[in-house]
Amino acid sequence: MTATEAPPPTLHSVASANHFTRTPNQRRFHNQQAHNASRRAQRAKSKTSHRQHATRNDTSAPATQNMNSILYPRDHLQEALKLRAPTWLKQPDLVKALGDILDLLFFASLSTEEGESIRVQVAIPTGHTIEDIFDTSEFRDPGEPPQHAWLPIPIIPQPLNIDTLIKLSMATSFGRTSLVITPDESAGLQITGIARRNPKTNGGDALRISASAPGALSLVFGDTEIMRYERGQLANPAPNIFYTDGLVRQAIRSSLKNLLADVKDQILMPGYIGDRVFDRLVRGMSATGRGGLILVHPQTALDHDTEPPKYGLSDPNILASKIHSYFGTSKTWLNTVFREEDEESSEERARAHNERVLAESIVDEITDDVSRLTAMDGALLLGPDLQIFGAGFKVSKSYTFPLYEVFDVTGQSVAPEAYSLDTHGTRHRAAAAFVTATGGLAFIASQDGPLKCLLNDGNRILFWKIRFPDA
Repeated sequence: MTATEAPPPTLHSVASANHFTRTPNQRRFHNQQAHNASRRAQRAKSKTSHRQHATRNDTSAPATQNMNSILYPRDHLQEALKLRAPTWLKQPDLVKALGDILDLLFFASLSTEEGESIRVQVAIPTGHTIEDIFDTSEFRDPGEPPQHAWLPIPIIPQPLNIDTLIKLSMATSFGRTSLVITPDESAGLQITGIARRNPKTNGGDALRISASAPGALSLVFGDTEIMRYERGQLANPAPNIFYTDGLVRQAIRSSLKNLLADVKDQILMPGYIGDRVFDRLVRGMSATGRGGLILVHPQTALDHDTEPPKYGLSDPNILASKIHSYFGTSKTWLNTVFREEDEESSEERARAHNERVLAESIVDEITDDVSRLTAMDGALLLGPDLQIFGAGFKVSKSYTFPLYEVFDVTGQSVAPEAYSLDTHGTRHRAAAAFVTATGGLAFIASQDGPLKCLLNDGNRILFWKIRFPDA
């Protein structure tokens, strides 16, 4: 959907519907939670001085933060929409409707259920019912029909309010399934189902709102994160380092030079498979909930003075070999696509397509299994072309170059002051020492902080905070 298109009719009805009503108890709940949120945000301000200083002094960083005021999500929405939203989403009635929903999720995220924080994720179809939404990703393979973006389980419509959000969110798996919000002209906004997003798609034409932590919200449409709200402030959406051409993606592609040698045509062949594998590895590492470290060594063999990982693989090239198989099935399938249509060619094309889909799913499954190795002590050590040295790797070096946080994919927007590792543990120090000594890459998952990517840049280390749009 382009920025010049008219707003979809379903989203129009979101604006015209009676959104939701609040009972006296819910209003009291709102007021108390608002007070608590304000106090949390005030305390959090003292922890953001480093990022605040970097943003003030770096004129190339997007000026989307006002650290001197604490406002609710709806108060920041228009500012975020001006920067990143399609035109049809900027109409006043739609902005008001979306602001109502954002605030509702914000307050729901401040609640707890059985002692656990509530993590809420909703999908709002735009123009179509959720089951009729297809993938709109630019990385979709030419010649292959778009896939359905969602697999819903319909439920009897429930009113959209805090209580319902809290109760139904317990039936979802955050990052995988969302509550579906649908408007009704008489009943207002309702929760009408639980839908699983097809992980091979970008969610298509559905607005997705995620509350991953108390008071933290993300608004996403397709491949674009429109808004991120954290600690009472509008935060700069993290750059998409895996799928946007920049320093990290270039480093990943460089490490896969031989593996991608067969990809002669970037349009017809799945050359992005390496980007997707790293994206999936880091997501999988984060999903373990235990923290983790992925190190990418630039050499095919370790130095004699480097102790190998404790848990080595008997077939270090297992993942690379499955990717080669995927490339082979892709070539076979493409050969059938351009043949003259007849009964025999149709059967051959269908068979080739099925083999390709199977090969792709095998790559995904093995990638997910490999990512689980990060749950053990030590690092998962990879080499060029997705060679897997093993897990449980210990970094013996200690010297590190100074670290600088980067706010864009190209490395042009860099914090003016070095980042201190004093508040971090051995995992961050090991990653920095490895990148300094080898010139490789590192991906860090912390149990109490954002994901990070570290990259050697001569006599300094650049690092990016990684935030996935739906997390």
